[in-house]
Amino acid sequence: MSTNESGGRTSSSRRAEGGRRVSRPALVVALLVGAVLAVISFANGEIVAGIISAAIMLAFAAFLLIASRFSDTIALLGDDVHEERHVHLHQRAALYSINIVAGVVVVAAIVDMARGGSGSPWVYIAALMAVTYAGCLLVLSRRG
Repeated sequence: MSTNESGGRTSSSRRAEGGRRVSRPALVVALLVGAVLAVISFANGEIVAGIISAAIMLAFAAFLLIASRFSDTIALLGDDVHEERHVHLHQRAALYSINIVAGVVVVAAIVDMARGGSGSPWVYIAALMAVTYAGCLLVLSRRG
């Protein structure tokens, strides 16, 4: 069994032993989102849409649980960021994701304004992203 510096098992040792590599909160959130989507759909009279929504989220949770035992990438989707390498991969993926989404939001606002629109809701999403990013930078730079 391999261990990390703190004496805990590494994800490769958990995988070799067939252990769970997905955090329980990730599974619970997937199942809760499915339940909420189902309840909302049922309340709106969309029974089939509610069943499909719940089934999709249940399938996603099952996929994370089963496939994470065989793939580091899928384990990262399920919040397995306990090793330094995984932490860095997660940070880089988050950075790329936010930059791509920010670019798409800005382009969508420009296209909407070019068509004579107000840019809404894109400008509000861009403002939320900018304020969130600046706030995170402020908090993280103060924490060291």
